Amino acid sequence: MSRAINKRSGVQQNYIADKSEIGSVASDYNGGFIGRFTRGRVDKVFAVSAERIDRKLGAAVSLTVSALGEAQIQISEAFRTGMQQAIVSRLIATDSVNKLLIATATVPPEGGGAVPVVWSTGLQSEGLPEGALIAFKHLECFNDGLVCEINAQAAEDAQGKAVPSKIITVQFVDPASDKTIIGPFTGSLDPRAIDEFGNSNYIADVIDKGTDDLDVIEVAADASVPVACGFYGKANNQDKFASAKLDYFTEGRTVYTAAEMAAGADRLRRSKPNFTYLNAGGTENVALLSLIADLGKELNKQFPFDVPGRLSPEAAVSFVQSIGASVKTLYAQAYWAPLKRDNPIAGGKAFFGTSGQQIGLRCARNAQVNSKGIAPRNRVIAGSDYGLSGTNITQTYDVNEVDDLELLAENQINPCIFKDYPTSGGKYAWLDSLTGAQTTGASKLIAVAEMATFLDDKVAAYGQETLQKPMNDAITMMTRFMAKNLLPACESAGWFNGTAELNGAAWQTQVKPDESAPYDVMSVMFDVCYQGTNRITKAQQSIIRQS
Repeated sequence: MSRAINKRSGVQQNYIADKSEIGSVASDYNGGFIGRFTRGRVDKVFAVSAERIDRKLGAAVSLTVSALGEAQIQISEAFRTGMQQAIVSRLIATDSVNKLLIATATVPPEGGGAVPVVWSTGLQSEGLPEGALIAFKHLECFNDGLVCEINAQAAEDAQGKAVPSKIITVQFVDPASDKTIIGPFTGSLDPRAIDEFGNSNYIADVIDKGTDDLDVIEVAADASVPVACGFYGKANNQDKFASAKLDYFTEGRTVYTAAEMAAGADRLRRSKPNFTYLNAGGTENVALLSLIADLGKELNKQFPFDVPGRLSPEAAVSFVQSIGASVKTLYAQAYWAPLKRDNPIAGGKAFFGTSGQQIGLRCARNAQVNSKGIAPRNRVIAGSDYGLSGTNITQTYDVNEVDDLELLAENQINPCIFKDYPTSGGKYAWLDSLTGAQTTGASKLIAVAEMATFLDDKVAAYGQETLQKPMNDAITMMTRFMAKNLLPACESAGWFNGTAELNGAAWQTQVKPDESAPYDVMSVMFDVCYQGTNRITKAQQSIIRQS
């Protein structure tokens, strides 16, 4: 067997091509969140796992201290109910300051006295202070500071005499857990230094290869660590580290301007990796809710959001109306829970929303794929199968099943209240599943919105694969993907129903050159009839005369 044959006789076996995949669904288990946190990058989004939530976002803040602490509750509850990863955009004001972490190779003064400090902070605009060795910038921006540590490796000349060192080790410790979270990194202060493999051993290059959370801003020219320096070499056979906790980051305001909120939303827009659901962290800021709702429509992402639970149904309706048209689409879904319950991460009892649990439960459902890789998105997270998790729950508003529930449904607000089900028992449940779409059609249903946005995502993603191919090849590829793969797979999961409008079929698709630009535009059209959700059951008993 050979991979390439020109003129000789033989068998050319080409590389394996796998065309069986529907497309990546890793993002189906992720949520995108925006909010105020005490830790986290402010220049781009960052990924958070359940195991590292405190490390990445900081200590939880009680809602009695700050209502903005709800964002971390929503992430925590999403993890607890099934989400795999949170993609977080941290809101930050323009008056925040991230100072440099500066190390100086200080030595005891000749006449005795206190040794000058090794670690200090400074502004990047001011450059490296005189006598300083190296300056770092920590990009995770901890409100509670960072413990910085440095050691210089002992060096000797040819005669075995100690000489100044150019090899340093730096590491950075979480002040909350006392664990090393960055490093240790060992490298040279000489930009020309290389290791035994011929790779750069310059400390800036070593750190750049090892982490994205720390930058070396400047290294002093011809820098070295004197023998008399306090962190030179070892003591009692242990490396001597100079250690200090630096409060280098100042958060600034926590009341954000329109531009600052827009910047936070834009970070989610440019997010990599991807996510399926958006969450505004329980905010009551209607401008931010409008921004994220618009982002959901732009990115084809579902946006479950919370209406404050302390409001009456009438006030809840007014709150949603105040957000405006942005939430009146199939992408936005409003939830109202007049419930006080225990804060699961910071203690105390308070009102907070249920959108985080909605995202977590949807992610858990999305993981339950059939043999063709399709999840039961036609099963909405509502009704008797799903109960709200939490302890010490108290419902603060007695909902009238006629007037209040009619008002909420009329305004596309989904209540989460206590319901006694005859089979599964009493629970706090989501009683409805409406999107914000202003229609009597199928897109008013959350299940339909979930299925429809999934299809759009997959078609758009596979469409990328067909770009820059010959037109006929692209049409063949897309037709095969739609008609032989994606749509039959979704039908196998019970997403579709046959309809007379398609002569009994549940779907149809057509791929062809666009009539107005047939040379470089391919048109992909598909019609589907989705299975709906039983929101209303009507029963009629007829008493028949005995004869």
